[in-house]
Formats: sequence, C-alpha cells, structure tokens
Amino acid sequence: MNIEKLGALGAQGVAAGAMLAWVGLVYVTRPVSSGGIDPVAHLCLAAASFAPLALMAAAHAWFAQQLKHGPDSIRG
Repeated sequence: MNIEKLGALGAQGVAAGAMLAWVGLVYVTRPVSSGGIDPVAHLCLAAASFAPLALMAAAHAWFAQQLKHGPDSIRG
C-alpha cells in the first residue's frame, strides 16, 4: 500500500472524527431539567461550533479525495 492511500485513509478518519466530535459536544452540552445551559444557548453553541468543525471535515475529505486519485488528479 502506498503512502498516498494511507494519507487518504487518515484524512477520511480526521473528517469523520471531526463530525463525531461535534455530535459529542452537542450531546454533552444538551439542556437538562436539573439546570445547566438553556435551549437557546445550546442551539447557539451547536450552530457556532458546527462551522469550524464542518470546514475542517470538508477540507480533510477534499484532501482524501485528491490523495486517493493520485498525483495527476491534483494538477487537473
């Protein structure tokens, strides 16, 4: 297995891990009846934290696609 394929696999893992981290953050900070964050603040937190993690996941998915196709696909 060549290094580009391993790099693509790692980039896909980072993309999936970023989305899993966002889901975990949203789950851990959910509002509960015994106190803590209110629903409006939870929605703001979820929306604000989604953007950077989604951009990081999208960039790594793009890197993975480029690495998977080899060096010729990068130049077009």
